[in-house]
Amino acid sequence: MKKLLLALTFMLCLTTARADGFGIGLGPKIGYQTTKLSLNTADIKSDFSNHWTAGVFVRMHFGGFIINPELMYFKSDKIFNVDDNLKVTLNQQELALPIYLGYMFDGGLFKLRLSAGPEMYFLVGQNQSSSNESVSFDNIETQNLTWGAALNVGVDIWRITLDVSYTFGLSNIFKTDSLEVFGQTMKLDTKQSLFMVTLGFRFFD
Repeated sequence: MKKLLLALTFMLCLTTARADGFGIGLGPKIGYQTTKLSLNTADIKSDFSNHWTAGVFVRMHFGGFIINPELMYFKSDKIFNVDDNLKVTLNQQELALPIYLGYMFDGGLFKLRLSAGPEMYFLVGQNQSSSNESVSFDNIETQNLTWGAALNVGVDIWRITLDVSYTFGLSNIFKTDSLEVFGQTMKLDTKQSLFMVTLGFRFFD
């Protein structure tokens, strides 16, 4: 009985909020990251296979204005070319938390969204590989939290959502900006900037 009353109260709150011009939607998302957008089928399959992402989103709107936080899990590969014969690859598993603020143009079944906001990356795991076993980043501390700024363009068709976002990295992955390799100092620019393409399904709203 208590569960039923809670469910009825929740639905009543949603109905009242919508009547006042407020709406809320949420749902799952899945997609991939890439450093370069492409319409080539082979490129999309490769990015989805190697750099998939999945998570959930919440979207609140007040008239046309939207607040859209997301929580996405993804794997990323950072490749550092020291010279022609030496390449070190850092594989990381991260949680991304962007918080988008923007505007939604409502055309009924079709909606267009433009938004931007800060993005936080939380490191949850990592490993590495090197073309030279004597060189690694094991002795370099990585940041557990990094920051970015994200731009997002989204389209809704009925409850299906399609989003393309681009994140500008604002902080380095490592706590140092240089690496000593074979007696030479290698400068590290480890800010990550990438595109993310996702499909989702929106409940409620």
